[in-house]
Amino acid sequence: MDNINQNNSLPLYHLIATLEDTKRVYLKAAEKIKDEVLSILLERFGYQRGRYSNELKQLLRQAGASSPIDEFTLKLLHQTWMHVKAAFKFGQKEAVIEACIKGEETALENYSIALEQLQDNDAVKMVLLQQVNGITTVLNTIKEFKGKS
Repeated sequence: MDNINQNNSLPLYHLIATLEDTKRVYLKAAEKIKDEVLSILLERFGYQRGRYSNELKQLLRQAGASSPIDEFTLKLLHQTWMHVKAAFKFGQKEAVIEACIKGEETALENYSIALEQLQDNDAVKMVLLQQVNGITTVLNTIKEFKGKS
């Protein structure tokens, strides 16, 4: 963790903010959606995002890095999950599934950017790649669920 500092900690803070927002959206959607299987999946995805956020927070604490969540992060959150929240609001299963797919694809893009910015830190890179694998699995699960419904 020796090379996490104020400058290169921002990509991690952006991911943490996005993960926290995603967690809230998934858990709220799990409560509202009427399909029991989809509800369970969304709940699991929400808890997964909470674990990912905690892992990144722990990395930053271990490195002693600190940074406030800035306006860019808040804007990123708003753009990334606004369409997902709108779909969940209406509770239509197909719209929720499509919004989840779009949200997961955007999450993978955000991780790709963070990985590029933190390519010199192998420990952080390893954690991010594990999380990317988990998000990819979620995306594939949602796509598979879409094909069955």
